Amino acid sequence: MDLGGTWAAAVVDQDLIRTGADPDLDHSSWATVQVPGHWGQTPAFVDTDGPILYRRSFTHHTAEAPTRTWLCLDGVIAQSDVWLNGGYIGTTTGYFVPHRFDVTDVLLKAQGNEHVISIEVSASEQGDSRAKKTFTGSLQAGPLAPAGCPGGIWRPIRLEETGPVAIQHARMLCTSANLSNATLKHRVVLDSHAAGEIEVITSVTGPHGKAVAGGVQTLEAAQGENRFEWETQIDEPELWWPATRGDQPLYDVSVVVNDTDSNRSHRQEWRTGLRKVSGDGFTWRVNDERLFAKGISIGPQSRFLASFSRQQIAEDLASVRAAGLDLIRVHGHIAPVALYEEADRLGLLVWQDLPLVGGYAITSRRTARATAREAVDLLGHHPSVAVWCAHEEPNGQPLPEPETADEDGRGAAPPLPSFGRSLGRHILPSWNRSVLDPIIRRELRSADPSRTVIARSGSLPMLTDTSGSDTHLWLGWHNGTPEDLTEVLKSWPRLGGFLGGFGAQSVDERWWDEDEPTWPRAQAGAFERYLPRRAYGDGMAWALATRAYQADLIRRHIETLRRLKYRPTGGFCLVALADAEPEGGFGVLGFDRTPKLAFSALTDACRPVVVVTDVPPHITSAGEQLSFDVHTVSDLPTELEDVTVTAIARCDTWEKSQSWRGNLPADTCQLAGTLSFEVPPLNGLLTIDLELRAAEWSATNRYQTVVIPPAETLKRTGV
Repeated sequence: MDLGGTWAAAVVDQDLIRTGADPDLDHSSWATVQVPGHWGQTPAFVDTDGPILYRRSFTHHTAEAPTRTWLCLDGVIAQSDVWLNGGYIGTTTGYFVPHRFDVTDVLLKAQGNEHVISIEVSASEQGDSRAKKTFTGSLQAGPLAPAGCPGGIWRPIRLEETGPVAIQHARMLCTSANLSNATLKHRVVLDSHAAGEIEVITSVTGPHGKAVAGGVQTLEAAQGENRFEWETQIDEPELWWPATRGDQPLYDVSVVVNDTDSNRSHRQEWRTGLRKVSGDGFTWRVNDERLFAKGISIGPQSRFLASFSRQQIAEDLASVRAAGLDLIRVHGHIAPVALYEEADRLGLLVWQDLPLVGGYAITSRRTARATAREAVDLLGHHPSVAVWCAHEEPNGQPLPEPETADEDGRGAAPPLPSFGRSLGRHILPSWNRSVLDPIIRRELRSADPSRTVIARSGSLPMLTDTSGSDTHLWLGWHNGTPEDLTEVLKSWPRLGGFLGGFGAQSVDERWWDEDEPTWPRAQAGAFERYLPRRAYGDGMAWALATRAYQADLIRRHIETLRRLKYRPTGGFCLVALADAEPEGGFGVLGFDRTPKLAFSALTDACRPVVVVTDVPPHITSAGEQLSFDVHTVSDLPTELEDVTVTAIARCDTWEKSQSWRGNLPADTCQLAGTLSFEVPPLNGLLTIDLELRAAEWSATNRYQTVVIPPAETLKRTGV
């Protein structure tokens, strides 16, 4: 019985604390909210942080034993207390965690078939950014967090009837897969009303609708909680692949539990794919084939998670595919289930974060472990989920954001003490990095041995740290310039294993205020340093400049990382797919999903075959000696034969060209040759055009620099 729809709601005050659960309380004059939904979508609560009391009456005829009735809440942000007919049922924690409460006796004891349910929902602010206690992740913390309170009953709520044996928790993993066979591992936690023999029936249906595996087990169940694990073997499976490597066949799996009288008692179903995922450091392998992972982060696209339809999610992921990417990172949160189902269907790999962003209190250890197990239960069967990450930036960013403008109106670099404090948090022992993260990592590895587990994201790779972390450098936005990435990775190659934090914010032209910005998520220090508003005449000019800068930064970084393919770079993950607010953000798509300049830059830089070279200096002068190493990069699983690469430098009527010919091996980066020349004695724009030609593939690229007279000439002319 679906209990969604229109509910009564009120802000909890001292009176409601005492009377809110009373079934005789009249709530007919209260404001109304929709379930599933969020209270912030209702005008009466748009600026309220809660807690909010939800109430509704319903009619239900409760069946007699052996039928059992359960109250099921699939997701409440962030925690709640539940009453039925005035009696306390229990509490929910973990905004994505399903909860089931046995309400059989409560309903049977009621006078008649009329019932009242009351749920007090709270989603308080996180408070101390380094000692948070609730796990809402990037819904309420971090650079991708949308503004406002996300509270509400955001996933379905219902009554469900079972026989005397009910499935309380269920988990299914594909632990191995190849062309010969695949193994599914099942784990169920059953609640049995009485002791006795039960039957557990497993069935697997293939992509073409035919049964391919299954079996029946007879098990001895005790009264109360029982835990059972078993495996199912599938012969000659059709393997699931990322879209760039193959097809995405999906299998339907069901587990049916029969009670002691062989009557169906409860059923659990999954749709899954059979594949093997593994990683050595940040070198990814799917079905034992190496893959350079090109990814993008998806944050909560709104504080109202329930408002995003399957169609909107499908369109977002189709944009990821269109950009030539293999991977989405679900940044700091658990997304609606539809995202994972669409990723399975489209062949996109998922880097899945737990909802931990920033620092957490010492008292959070038990909740963190439970959060890890529940995430595996919820998402472990999805073939798209390839890696777990326990914690996003547990010690903050390794390099701080620029400060806001100084007295002269210039963007100021962070002072040295800020760098020292940031680096110290990544080097010195701490509760979050040294204790909490290893605990969560062990819990994830125990619950799901089939996937790679990363302890944290955004930490500097220390020599004594073997748990792994991608790096967040933000060169060209929080510090340095986009051109610095090459030199930084030459000095510290381990930083280039997997770059998971780079990008830049861009703005919408409508966000323009002569006195003070009104967009709270704008990173003002970065804008002041790289794109100060005072340098542009109006909002349109500034918006175009921010978008051009964002596109150029993304292109430079991705081309640098692809030149370092497997030496040591295993991939990258750009921040982010779409803006969460109309004013702007890190997205390559706007809030309304209009592509920005950065989307075209991303698409061009991520094509399966590209030809790239070193980025030339912005300005050069006549007589300078320039040299450019030209690289060809292929993500194809097969070799390209008879490839011709041409590089041409032009300035006015002057031209210098060079060509190379050979084969381009599969899945590799290869030096084609070096283009060297002396800058001609001309003024103007120097263009370097690259072209790759093969039988079935072609690629082009262009770089530009401005040629000015030599310094001596400028000095003589007084310039």
